[in-house]
Amino acid sequence: MFKVYSEKEIFENIVVFNNESPNWYKIFCNHSEIHLNMTDAELDSELIQGTPIFEYILATGGRSPVTEKAFIDSIYIDNSVVIQKPRSVFFLNYSKVIADSIQDSFGVIVQGNKEIDDTSLKGSFFKDIVKDAVFENQTTRGWSNLINFTLPPSNSMVITDEYLFSNDENGINFGQTNLIQLIDAFLPYNMIIPFHILIVSNDQPDPRKTAKSDAWCIRITRELKTEIEVLRNYPILVEIVFTKTIHKRKLILNYINATTDKGFAIFKADDGKTVRDDNDFRCDRIFNRVDPSEGDTDYLVTKAVLIKLKRKCASVKQFVGNAGQSTQNRILGDCNPDFTVKNRLINDV
Repeated sequence: MFKVYSEKEIFENIVVFNNESPNWYKIFCNHSEIHLNMTDAELDSELIQGTPIFEYILATGGRSPVTEKAFIDSIYIDNSVVIQKPRSVFFLNYSKVIADSIQDSFGVIVQGNKEIDDTSLKGSFFKDIVKDAVFENQTTRGWSNLINFTLPPSNSMVITDEYLFSNDENGINFGQTNLIQLIDAFLPYNMIIPFHILIVSNDQPDPRKTAKSDAWCIRITRELKTEIEVLRNYPILVEIVFTKTIHKRKLILNYINATTDKGFAIFKADDGKTVRDDNDFRCDRIFNRVDPSEGDTDYLVTKAVLIKLKRKCASVKQFVGNAGQSTQNRILGDCNPDFTVKNRLINDV
């Protein structure tokens, strides 16, 4: 379940005054494991009729909060602790200004004890993309023009697209050119920690064509790393796993689930703004749907995808460790020396 780390009083206010934060209340009751800054003894004393915690347990059919005093207390000593839980949210005894500063610095949602934002995890964007349409204005083009909406915090990104690097256009790999634009559109402007990017794609998606060589895979990894690093003034770790990946094209950030119909290589390589083929793009925050009657949440969807990709990464790591890099079994970039990936989202499931 989705994990929420909270001070007791903030959690109680959301439960008691649930009409003021209805989305958070539904997320708490229907989708979350609540971790409170309390001891076991303090929690036991609240398990009596009439307390907010007791009413929450009734509303969830018997699911009790978890005590997490030591971990939550440690955040006040070192705010960077929040990156240990990159897909969670934190409700802490900070002013909104300080909470926003921590959120921006570490790419994880942190809310203070006042002015709770009830829409942090709710929101959706869809665009029907027509062949030969041009995405450009005076300041943006291509992916930056398409992504013209507010994004939640993030510190990690996972992109999976089976055919991302499979074709060239006038000698230019249009998957590579689109990838740089896409990443630039989604990267936060400022952070004080490294941002993690994992790309999973196939170096031989079409067996009728010649597989990409070792030299090609090494070259494109080096070029992507170089081009991505200059996009921001903070460190960016780039890992690429070349393997047969899942069918669906997915872009996952800490609180976002995005997908396309025909892959992420949307724009032509020569101008970066003209649509190559009919496509569509959808980007949802992980709790855009919170009522059980609305179906699966995007949090569950992204978790399932990340688990599948984690297994694929582990399988490739084992192959490379035993037999070395080869077609459909390559891990390149900023991975660990033993070829395990560092990506925070992959390591959080």
